[in-house]
Amino acid sequence: MGVSPSMVKKLGFIFLIVSASVISVSLAGRPSILVYTHIDLHDEMVERSIHERLLRMNTKDYAQSTPSPRLVRPPFKLIPN
Repeated sequence: MGVSPSMVKKLGFIFLIVSASVISVSLAGRPSILVYTHIDLHDEMVERSIHERLLRMNTKDYAQSTPSPRLVRPPFKLIPN
């Protein structure tokens, strides 16, 4: 009751087909790792350019901030009779 070599080849081929289909189905619909690294690199480049622009911005163009006037009670007036 031994297993013939042709039977081992058939079982191996079936196992290979089933495992390949399971892997392909489990990865379906997911973006590849290359897409994520491209997105990360793009975000990093955008952040770097924004940071550089902020550092180069001429802050003398804007007026100095003055504190807003405080609300002061008006002087008391007598009401005529």
